[in-house]
Amino acid sequence: MRISKAADYALLAVTYLATLNRDSDGLRSKAHLAHQLNLPKEYLSKILQKLTRGDILTSERGVKGGYFLRRCPGEITFKDVIEAVDGKRSLVDNLSEDFENSGRLDVCQPIIPKMQEVQKRIDEALDSMHFGEVDIRQVSEHVFDYDKYFE
Repeated sequence: MRISKAADYALLAVTYLATLNRDSDGLRSKAHLAHQLNLPKEYLSKILQKLTRGDILTSERGVKGGYFLRRCPGEITFKDVIEAVDGKRSLVDNLSEDFENSGRLDVCQPIIPKMQEVQKRIDEALDSMHFGEVDIRQVSEHVFDYDKYFE
């Protein structure tokens, strides 16, 4: 099981934004985020839009615009971010509607309760991890202040 590349990038972006002080300098442009995270700007832009629609980020337009966390880091779970980008989906294939309609349900029926337990544990784990637990000192030690040099 893997999370999507988009969800992976979203987790990176939210982790980075969680290291910033929301009141003073928490606003960062797409260009800044793409540079800091070494991600393609166009792809990151789509991810940031999904995070904004998912109530994870707030965006401000304009020359001095950018993105910042809508909530404090301790209120944002890893599950929130992954679902904002990928939508609610089963991490275990045989629990999806497509699988139920595939004709293989009879053969797999005996393992479905166990797979449901796997899904439940994954969901609980992702829902219990939040960005308030991230050691921001490790992140901030490696961050180059792009905006100070390229405004």
